Amino acid sequence: MKRWIVLLALVCATSVWAAPEWVRGEITKLNAEKAQITLKHEAIKSAGMDAMTMPYKVKSADQLKGFKPGDAVRFTVQMQGEQMLVEQLEHAK
Repeated sequence: MKRWIVLLALVCATSVWAAPEWVRGEITKLNAEKAQITLKHEAIKSAGMDAMTMPYKVKSADQLKGFKPGDAVRFTVQMQGEQMLVEQLEHAK
């Protein structure tokens, strides 16, 4: 029993401290009023998503400042309720 508890604790600890997955994409649309961005992106392995184009909410409309459609970006996402939220967004290097 102790082994299972230790194993479960290790799994939880590594998932909490795992670095976010950075995903590359291109902005196709921005809507600052709705704090929304549409991204054409590569597969998001951590979410089991294939490459696609879809809209995402961002944490804050301020994150969209300095970006425009056509920009190459990299971003991280996180589940918030039933939707994916762009946590971090930056120009691709």
